[in-house]
Amino acid sequence: MKKSVKITIYVLISLCVVMVAGLILGANYMFAYALDSQFEQGALAEEEVEPLSEEEVSQDIPQTAEEWLVATSQRETIISHDGLELVGYYRAAPAPTDKYALLVHGYKAGPTGMAHYARYYHDAGWNVVVPHHRAHGDSQGRYIGMGWLEHYDMLGWISRILAMEPDARILIHGVSMGAATTMLVTGSANLPANVEAAIADCGYSNVTAEFTHQLKEIFGLPGFPLLPVTSLLTKLKANYSFDQVDCQVAVARSSTPTLFIHGDGDGFVPFEMLDVVYNAAACPKEKLVVSGAGHAKSRETNPELYWSTVNNFLSRFMN
Repeated sequence: MKKSVKITIYVLISLCVVMVAGLILGANYMFAYALDSQFEQGALAEEEVEPLSEEEVSQDIPQTAEEWLVATSQRETIISHDGLELVGYYRAAPAPTDKYALLVHGYKAGPTGMAHYARYYHDAGWNVVVPHHRAHGDSQGRYIGMGWLEHYDMLGWISRILAMEPDARILIHGVSMGAATTMLVTGSANLPANVEAAIADCGYSNVTAEFTHQLKEIFGLPGFPLLPVTSLLTKLKANYSFDQVDCQVAVARSSTPTLFIHGDGDGFVPFEMLDVVYNAAACPKEKLVVSGAGHAKSRETNPELYWSTVNNFLSRFMN
């Protein structure tokens, strides 16, 4: 073999090795950045909200929704299917009722991010359960499941509710990653009939599409070939792959009545994903578009429209 040919082969092999090594390093960084709560730039801790003292509560001073949730709720725990202790808030309704709202927070957020929702449902006469996701807040776990691992956890919380009230009538209301979790729960073959309705507020159609969008927006990179390698790494480290986190597939096999909500100003989870999941859904369904609302801001942007639509939906399916 000529010396020039050998040199060319060596150069090509070296380039391939460098490219593969770079791809593996990139996938490791993306996995850590997006899914590892122990990574220094990874999952953010929930903002601390100090509970009010007994004296402050007795004085009936004005409370924020976050203070109300922390100060008045009961701490509950469950053990996940993979052995993690998961923590949540439980707030009983003002009067006995069989209605329970299971509120599911978003990516890098926490239960206090759902405090306004919790207070609204509680004031409307519902029992409220607001879990900390795994790898968030007080719950154990290192890796974020983007809705896939969490949907098993929500089935665990549903079991806890049914242990308290076997005839419970349950609504699941999720926002952002919590909405993706909600859609994946409704697509589960193990979902009890006690779950009578669901609300998915600004959830993504699937995590591959969402990460592709984020890679382009944040880093200016295409999804291929980085995402398939990151998915393989996620399977090895966190025991799930990106193709499992497909809300479009989940709602196509769901029979749970679902209200899909999205703000048309959402730049984090593209607004176009609303129609992807809505059109795929085989369940009884309704849709709300909130004009001008950014990501997870529909309730804040137009609370009157938001809650009137929710109430009309619930009166139809959880009368």
